[in-house]
Amino acid sequence: MKFSFNHHIWFLFFGTCLYSLNYVFFYMSNTYLISAFPAIIFSTVVIMNILGEWFYFKKKPTIKTLLGAAIGMIGIIIIFNKEIFNFSLSNSTHIGLFLALLGTFCASTGNMIHQRNLNNNFPLVQTIAFAMLYGSLVTLLITQLNNTELLFEFTPRYILSLAYLSVFGSIFAFIFYLKLLEKVGPGRASYVGVVMPVIALLISAIFENLEWEPDLIIGLPVLIIGAVLVINQKLNPIK
Repeated sequence: MKFSFNHHIWFLFFGTCLYSLNYVFFYMSNTYLISAFPAIIFSTVVIMNILGEWFYFKKKPTIKTLLGAAIGMIGIIIIFNKEIFNFSLSNSTHIGLFLALLGTFCASTGNMIHQRNLNNNFPLVQTIAFAMLYGSLVTLLITQLNNTELLFEFTPRYILSLAYLSVFGSIFAFIFYLKLLEKVGPGRASYVGVVMPVIALLISAIFENLEWEPDLIIGLPVLIIGAVLVINQKLNPIK
């Protein structure tokens, strides 16, 4: 558990991007949008990770990858065409979409930092432990600067749900995800960003009275097709 100062700097960067700002921006986004739409925006992490691999690790995408990314973007444009083509500063929806994009960019940047750490032989579990610690402290600092009240319920229901989110929804989930990233690379590992919108849309339809408009019905399959094209690639390790 003893690491150099340089290691801790990278733990801090990684934790701030993936375990702090990513969540902060998405929670803020959900104050403007129902939960399904930030999840749809998060699916663009597939494209951001591809560009990140290209920029940081010189892994040039294939024609098939670029085609899939382009189709995925078309799907996003179809879903959000009203917001894109009827931009108005008075419409708070745009603020929610912008915050979701910022959150997605932070998540993608966290993926790139982790890939860099892997290339430098950072141990996985210790990296996650320190990164979550630093990310939690950054989030705490943000809440204090924003005068956000910290709440805790001393009830079995609250404590058990918090324990579930902490252990299974955070620790194990990220160990499995980052092991996946190690094996297949950030571009393909970001497939989870495509599965999430589908689940989020179903949940929103049940609990938030989401209306399945033609834009959503047409755009979502286009987005998924683009992502599948991106993911269905031969594995080339990143160095």
